[in-house]
Amino acid sequence: MELQLIDPETGDLAPRGPDLVAFCEAHPEVGLVVKPELVQATVEINTGICKDVAQVERDLTTQLLLLRTVAQQHGISFLSAGTHPFALWRNRRYTQSDRYRALIEKHVWTARRMQIYGLHVHVGMPDGDTAIQVINQLTQYAPLLLALSGNSPYWEGDDTGLDSCRTKVFENLSAAGLPFRFEDWAGYENLVQVLLESGSIQTQREIWWDIRPHSDFGTLEVRICDATRTLAEVLALTALVQCLAVYFQRLLAAGEEIRLLHPGIIRENKWRACRWGIDGELIDPLSLKPVPTRELIEQTVAFLQPIAVELDCANYLLGINAILEEGNGATRQRRVFEQTGSLAAVVADLEAGLAT
Repeated sequence: MELQLIDPETGDLAPRGPDLVAFCEAHPEVGLVVKPELVQATVEINTGICKDVAQVERDLTTQLLLLRTVAQQHGISFLSAGTHPFALWRNRRYTQSDRYRALIEKHVWTARRMQIYGLHVHVGMPDGDTAIQVINQLTQYAPLLLALSGNSPYWEGDDTGLDSCRTKVFENLSAAGLPFRFEDWAGYENLVQVLLESGSIQTQREIWWDIRPHSDFGTLEVRICDATRTLAEVLALTALVQCLAVYFQRLLAAGEEIRLLHPGIIRENKWRACRWGIDGELIDPLSLKPVPTRELIEQTVAFLQPIAVELDCANYLLGINAILEEGNGATRQRRVFEQTGSLAAVVADLEAGLAT
């Protein structure tokens, strides 16, 4: 989870990430580990290896409680959203490390605007070839994940008209966006080798696709989601990602032929999800006809229910229905602003999302 650090008095971003990182490193007895990000008004928390979503919930609940205590001691707060409603990117301070200095030097303006926050979900894979094939399938459903998680309608005080402004900011980096389709792990390795030898990337970690293999961890990593307002939404999306990954892995193991959507259709669906969230239409992977996004999500959750029961995450997967009923984060942000006329009120509502 990438979290925004907030000044409680102004509601603006607070560049206090280095302070929190240094404190946690100096006081390991606190039991909290936070990682820095490019923008200093950010910290990242990570779970350990979890066997199920219930363990993810316990892990994150503990970390969020610890972070709340440490943040209060430092006079700051935090929230979870894909972008900040009114903060100006030109006012940001950047983490001074070799990695981030190199990122800004290469990507210049496109990197300096990276005042964005996401949710990353890893699922363990038995080997590289399996990971590649599952990614090929899972990418077709990435727009559903984006539609559900859309939580960044505002940029520097303006309503962008998008449910996920974060998506369009992030896509400007050289190695971001939808993943390419590979035949096998060797094909992926060949591309990585070319990028490394040409100086395009320094490590595999600089491939920021919406879904990517993570060879260090032995996982596939789903990165398309905006940071969501509540832990309940995090857990619902985690359950959906896990169920989809297991479903496709089993189809692959059974030797079943799986239809692959044309990348142009996936790209169009991603745009629709970015623009309209769960209130638009997507091109159905089976019929190739436009259907309401909500309907496609409901169908997907329904056919995954048996797997969710087996993985002991059925209750978490039902959290997707709550998002469909209440609207995604972008819908809620706009609703709060419509009721109050205040982006500061939107920030306060986002802060409350992780306080309960």
